[in-house]
Amino acid sequence: MRRQEILAAAIKVFGKKGFAATSVDDVASAAKIAKGTLYLYFDSKEEIYAAAVQMAVAQLQKLAAERIRSVSGVRERLSISIAVRTEFWQDKQSLYRLLLTVGRETQHKRQTHEVMRAGHAYFLSILKEGEAAGELEPRDLDAIAWAILDMIRGCNERRMDHLTARTPQQDAARITAFALQQLGLSDERPDTR
Repeated sequence: MRRQEILAAAIKVFGKKGFAATSVDDVASAAKIAKGTLYLYFDSKEEIYAAAVQMAVAQLQKLAAERIRSVSGVRERLSISIAVRTEFWQDKQSLYRLLLTVGRETQHKRQTHEVMRAGHAYFLSILKEGEAAGELEPRDLDAIAWAILDMIRGCNERRMDHLTARTPQQDAARITAFALQQLGLSDERPDTR
Protein backbone atom coordinates (compact mmCIF):
# COMPACT_ATOMS: atom_id res chain seq x y z
CA MET A 1 0.00 0.00 0.00
CA ARG A 2 2.74 2.47 0.96
CA ARG A 3 4.56 1.76 -2.32
CA GLN A 4 1.49 2.73 -4.35
CA GLU A 5 1.02 5.89 -2.27
CA ILE A 6 4.61 6.88 -3.02
CA LEU A 7 4.07 6.24 -6.73
CA ALA A 8 0.85 8.28 -6.77
CA ALA A 9 2.58 11.18 -5.02
CA ALA A 10 5.58 10.94 -7.35
CA ILE A 11 3.40 11.08 -10.46
CA LYS A 12 1.75 14.25 -9.18
CA VAL A 13 5.06 15.91 -8.35
CA PHE A 14 6.66 14.83 -11.63
CA GLY A 15 3.62 16.19 -13.45
CA LYS A 16 3.86 19.58 -11.72
CA LYS A 17 7.61 20.14 -11.58
CA GLY A 18 8.86 17.89 -14.34
CA PHE A 19 11.07 14.89 -13.85
CA ALA A 20 14.42 16.69 -13.90
CA ALA A 21 13.37 19.37 -11.40
CA THR A 22 11.85 16.88 -8.96
CA SER A 23 14.02 15.56 -6.15
CA VAL A 24 13.55 12.51 -3.97
CA ASP A 25 12.86 14.97 -1.13
CA ASP A 26 9.97 16.40 -3.16
CA VAL A 27 8.49 12.93 -3.64
CA ALA A 28 8.89 12.05 0.04
CA SER A 29 7.27 15.32 1.08
CA ALA A 30 4.33 14.80 -1.28
CA ALA A 31 3.89 11.25 0.03
CA LYS A 32 4.06 12.61 3.61
CA ILE A 33 6.88 10.28 4.57
CA ALA A 34 10.51 10.70 5.57
CA LYS A 35 13.12 10.48 2.84
CA GLY A 36 14.62 7.45 4.59
CA THR A 37 11.27 5.69 4.45
CA LEU A 38 11.07 6.32 0.72
CA TYR A 39 14.47 4.66 0.31
CA LEU A 40 13.08 1.51 1.92
CA TYR A 41 10.90 1.15 -1.19
CA PHE A 42 12.96 2.75 -3.97
CA ASP A 43 16.66 3.32 -4.58
CA SER A 44 16.29 6.37 -6.83
CA LYS A 45 14.03 8.78 -8.62
CA GLU A 46 14.57 6.76 -11.81
CA GLU A 47 13.37 3.61 -10.06
CA ILE A 48 10.25 5.46 -8.91
CA TYR A 49 9.57 6.53 -12.50
CA ALA A 50 10.07 2.99 -13.81
CA ALA A 51 7.76 1.56 -11.14
CA ALA A 52 5.09 4.18 -11.91
CA VAL A 53 5.15 3.22 -15.58
CA GLN A 54 4.98 -0.49 -14.74
CA MET A 55 2.07 0.12 -12.36
CA ALA A 56 0.11 2.07 -14.99
CA VAL A 57 0.73 -0.53 -17.69
CA ALA A 58 -0.39 -3.30 -15.34
CA GLN A 59 -3.57 -1.34 -14.52
CA LEU A 60 -4.23 -0.79 -18.23
CA GLN A 61 -3.72 -4.47 -19.06
CA LYS A 62 -6.00 -5.54 -16.21
CA LEU A 63 -8.73 -3.11 -17.26
CA ALA A 64 -8.52 -4.19 -20.91
CA ALA A 65 -8.69 -7.88 -19.93
CA GLU A 66 -11.74 -7.25 -17.73
CA ARG A 67 -13.56 -5.27 -20.41
CA ILE A 68 -13.02 -7.75 -23.26
CA ARG A 69 -13.60 -10.89 -21.18
CA SER A 70 -17.29 -11.04 -22.03
CA VAL A 71 -17.04 -10.33 -25.77
CA SER A 72 -15.85 -12.32 -28.74
CA GLY A 73 -14.93 -11.49 -32.26
CA VAL A 74 -12.32 -9.16 -33.61
CA ARG A 75 -14.73 -6.23 -34.11
CA GLU A 76 -15.89 -6.10 -30.50
CA ARG A 77 -12.52 -6.91 -28.95
CA LEU A 78 -10.79 -4.28 -31.05
CA SER A 79 -13.42 -1.64 -30.36
CA ILE A 80 -13.30 -2.16 -26.60
CA SER A 81 -9.49 -2.33 -26.51
CA ILE A 82 -9.15 0.96 -28.38
CA ALA A 83 -11.74 2.64 -26.13
CA VAL A 84 -9.97 1.42 -22.99
CA ARG A 85 -6.68 2.97 -24.14
CA THR A 86 -8.16 6.35 -25.02
CA GLU A 87 -10.17 6.57 -21.80
CA PHE A 88 -7.45 5.20 -19.49
CA TRP A 89 -4.81 7.79 -20.38
CA GLN A 90 -7.36 10.61 -20.16
CA ASP A 91 -7.55 9.85 -16.44
CA LYS A 92 -3.76 9.58 -16.06
CA GLN A 93 -2.57 12.67 -17.89
CA SER A 94 0.32 13.42 -15.53
CA LEU A 95 1.83 10.00 -16.07
CA TYR A 96 1.16 10.13 -19.81
CA ARG A 97 3.01 13.43 -20.03
CA LEU A 98 5.92 11.82 -18.19
CA LEU A 99 5.95 9.02 -20.74
CA LEU A 100 6.03 11.58 -23.53
CA THR A 101 8.89 13.56 -22.06
CA VAL A 102 10.98 11.43 -19.71
CA GLY A 103 10.26 8.29 -21.69
CA ARG A 104 12.05 9.72 -24.70
CA GLU A 105 15.25 10.42 -22.77
CA THR A 106 18.08 8.03 -23.59
CA GLN A 107 18.16 6.29 -20.20
CA HIS A 108 14.41 5.57 -20.35
CA LYS A 109 13.94 4.68 -24.02
CA ARG A 110 14.27 0.95 -23.41
CA GLN A 111 11.37 0.97 -20.99
CA THR A 112 9.29 3.17 -23.30
CA HIS A 113 9.95 0.79 -26.18
CA GLU A 114 8.90 -2.15 -23.98
CA VAL A 115 5.60 -0.39 -23.23
CA MET A 116 5.07 0.27 -26.94
CA ARG A 117 5.93 -3.30 -27.92
CA ALA A 118 3.53 -4.63 -25.29
CA GLY A 119 0.71 -2.48 -26.71
CA HIS A 120 1.56 -3.61 -30.23
CA ALA A 121 1.64 -7.26 -29.17
CA TYR A 122 -1.75 -6.87 -27.51
CA PHE A 123 -3.40 -5.51 -30.66
CA LEU A 124 -1.56 -7.98 -32.87
CA SER A 125 -2.87 -10.88 -30.78
CA ILE A 126 -6.46 -9.68 -31.26
CA LEU A 127 -5.91 -9.41 -35.00
CA LYS A 128 -4.20 -12.82 -35.27
CA GLU A 129 -7.02 -14.43 -33.30
CA GLY A 130 -9.45 -12.88 -35.79
CA GLU A 131 -7.39 -14.22 -38.68
CA ALA A 132 -7.22 -17.70 -37.12
CA ALA A 133 -11.00 -17.67 -36.60
CA GLY A 134 -11.52 -16.78 -40.26
CA GLU A 135 -12.86 -13.29 -39.49
CA LEU A 136 -9.95 -11.61 -41.29
CA GLU A 137 -8.31 -12.26 -44.62
CA PRO A 138 -4.53 -12.63 -44.45
CA ARG A 139 -2.81 -9.23 -44.60
CA ASP A 140 -0.04 -7.25 -42.89
CA LEU A 141 -1.48 -7.38 -39.39
CA ASP A 142 1.79 -6.22 -37.86
CA ALA A 143 1.57 -2.84 -39.62
CA ILE A 144 -2.11 -2.46 -38.76
CA ALA A 145 -1.42 -3.14 -35.06
CA TRP A 146 1.30 -0.47 -35.06
CA ALA A 147 -1.00 1.96 -36.89
CA ILE A 148 -3.75 1.46 -34.29
CA LEU A 149 -1.32 2.10 -31.46
CA ASP A 150 0.10 5.19 -33.19
CA MET A 151 -3.38 6.61 -33.82
CA ILE A 152 -4.30 6.14 -30.17
CA ARG A 153 -1.10 7.85 -29.06
CA GLY A 154 -1.61 10.74 -31.48
CA CYS A 155 -5.22 11.30 -30.42
CA ASN A 156 -4.28 11.16 -26.74
CA GLU A 157 -1.49 13.70 -27.24
CA ARG A 158 -3.69 16.11 -29.21
CA ARG A 159 -6.42 15.92 -26.56
CA MET A 160 -3.93 16.58 -23.74
CA ASP A 161 -2.42 19.50 -25.63
CA HIS A 162 -5.92 20.90 -26.24
CA LEU A 163 -5.51 20.68 -30.02
CA THR A 164 -8.87 18.96 -30.41
CA ALA A 165 -12.25 19.07 -28.73
CA ARG A 166 -12.96 15.39 -29.40
CA THR A 167 -13.65 13.14 -26.45
CA PRO A 168 -11.83 9.86 -25.84
CA GLN A 169 -14.99 8.06 -26.96
CA GLN A 170 -15.14 10.01 -30.23
CA ASP A 171 -11.48 9.30 -30.92
CA ALA A 172 -11.96 5.61 -30.12
CA ALA A 173 -14.90 5.39 -32.52
CA ARG A 174 -12.88 7.01 -35.33
CA ILE A 175 -9.82 4.85 -34.75
CA THR A 176 -11.99 1.74 -34.64
CA ALA A 177 -13.78 2.69 -37.88
CA PHE A 178 -10.44 3.28 -39.60
CA ALA A 179 -8.98 -0.01 -38.32
CA LEU A 180 -12.05 -1.98 -39.38
CA GLN A 181 -11.83 -0.45 -42.83
CA GLN A 182 -8.15 -1.44 -43.11
CA LEU A 183 -9.06 -4.94 -42.00
CA GLY A 184 -11.81 -5.23 -44.61
CA LEU A 185 -14.53 -5.42 -41.97
CA SER A 186 -16.36 -2.22 -42.85
CA ASP A 187 -17.92 -0.78 -45.97
CA GLU A 188 -18.01 2.66 -44.36
CA ARG A 189 -15.25 5.19 -44.77
CA PRO A 190 -14.08 6.65 -41.46
CA ASP A 191 -14.94 10.26 -40.75
CA THR A 192 -11.57 12.03 -40.88
CA ARG A 193 -12.80 15.48 -39.94
